[in-house]
Amino acid sequence: MLQLDTDHPILDAAAVCFGRRGVRRTTIEDIAAEAGVSRITVYRQIGNRDEIVLRALLGVTDRFLQRAQPRLLACADLAEALTQLVMETLRAARRDDVLLLFASEEQGAAGRPISGAPAPLFALYGETVALLERELPGTLRPGTTPEEAGEWILRLTLSLLTIAPPAHRSRAETTRFVRRFITGGLGGTE
Repeated sequence: MLQLDTDHPILDAAAVCFGRRGVRRTTIEDIAAEAGVSRITVYRQIGNRDEIVLRALLGVTDRFLQRAQPRLLACADLAEALTQLVMETLRAARRDDVLLLFASEEQGAAGRPISGAPAPLFALYGETVALLERELPGTLRPGTTPEEAGEWILRLTLSLLTIAPPAHRSRAETTRFVRRFITGGLGGTE
């Protein structure tokens, strides 16, 4: 399992500040004030601003995936669970309380990835895919690793967040669209 060092009061304070002011406008001073510590303490215990943002992002993402696991494991099969993972990630990325999910440069907007974020994000999603594949009927397409599937799920989700469809799709239509390409691209059926 990917080891994350994301459980820290300063990172909790950073997440509050990011939610209040946005990632771009939050300063080390803001985070220090929210945490009730000095700037030097922030630097010594966590690191620079980029490290804070990255660790906060990974913590938010890990907690989101942990909360989603019971619902995903309740799905009938792997393809349904992977589809549900995409749909839950879409909803979470649009919610303010999971504003960092896609390493966006600003709250509510999917922007360019934070330096160093893609590989550990792919690994986190890959771990979730591996768990789902172990526990649910169905398998990934031969030759596809769970980490590759996790990467593809994040890339698909980011695309769905940032590129409008040619015509409006309801949530049910989006779910059917995602399921069709999950099944075709990743497998998931017996």
